[in-house]
Amino acid sequence: MLTSGQSALDVFFQQMDSNHLMRRTQRFLYAKGNNNPPTAVDLDKTLLRDLFFNQSSSKDVALASVSIRSIPFAPVLEKLSLSETNYGSIRRFYIKTPEDRAITIPLQEAMIECNPPEQVFQLKGSDHAPFFSRPQGLHKILVEIAQIDPPNHASSKTPELRHLLKYGAF
Repeated sequence: MLTSGQSALDVFFQQMDSNHLMRRTQRFLYAKGNNNPPTAVDLDKTLLRDLFFNQSSSKDVALASVSIRSIPFAPVLEKLSLSETNYGSIRRFYIKTPEDRAITIPLQEAMIECNPPEQVFQLKGSDHAPFFSRPQGLHKILVEIAQIDPPNHASSKTPELRHLLKYGAF
């Protein structure tokens, strides 16, 4: 979960030194020539199972392999601007995927710590694609999240008033 002022690239750099598999899987594309910044990132399809789908079935890996496309680079560089009024008003939950080799547990925990969600769940035995590796477990967690009552504060109140109501002081 990114914070305001961060880009997706910032998060990836947090783990690049320790995630050799991620580095080996990525291939930068230079549609405007090698003297210009990359325009996209392509993924080595022979390494997709190891990085993203290490707990998924061969059938699901085959489906994903033909579906994956290059990732445009410009959005990866864009710094987010998150406000309490907009982003802060949306309930957030996080599902940890302990067998994820793309976003490792230390990075998942760092993201959770920097931008705490309302609640954290863990889906044991899941890789980067829990909809493939643990679909029933993911479904169970999503149903559980859907049934969690929202906090008792009106969304029309200002962030300051919500803070006062929650903590009793500023």
